[in-house]
Amino acid sequence: MRDFTPSNLVKAANIMLQNTPTILFLSGASGVGKTTIVATLREHNTNPSRVFLHADSDDVPSFTEMISQAGCLERFQEIATHKWIEKITREYQSTDTVIIEGQARFNFIEDACRKFGVTKYAIILIDCDWEIMRDRLLNNRQQPELVTHDMQNWVKFLRKQAREKNIPIINTSCLTLEEVVDIIQAKVLAISAAAG
Repeated sequence: MRDFTPSNLVKAANIMLQNTPTILFLSGASGVGKTTIVATLREHNTNPSRVFLHADSDDVPSFTEMISQAGCLERFQEIATHKWIEKITREYQSTDTVIIEGQARFNFIEDACRKFGVTKYAIILIDCDWEIMRDRLLNNRQQPELVTHDMQNWVKFLRKQAREKNIPIINTSCLTLEEVVDIIQAKVLAISAAAG
């Protein structure tokens, strides 16, 4: 029979907190290069205890379905962010580092980490100039429906929130992919060292 005394529950919670991996979030708008960056990091990875995730890897519903499910896009994003953090803490306890890319407000990431006891995490905003992003969305990804004023406002919001929270911003417009990957790998080493 399991012992559910308060002291044992605290011990179990502490063990669970110690077993959460270090998480690096690469957040940013569509077309800034997040998916390419994570795919390249995965290709160059030599650490078997490092996991790479794409928040949009599950079937992403249409905007209409998101609003139907959650009431508004913002609430859908908040719910999705919490689900990913819960999944990481549940399924990757023996993992050293999880690098995840996706679109999320930074306060949603911070709230979810608090809720699920993740203390070892960092956020980087992946960004690029609007003209480059627009070109990527129109020509590379064939997604003209994403080239909107709402997307431009989302980009501005993320930049403003990153500045307010002192979150590093990597502008992929003026760096090569290799330079971006080197910067992120250095950040992973830094947060892993700080956590250890």
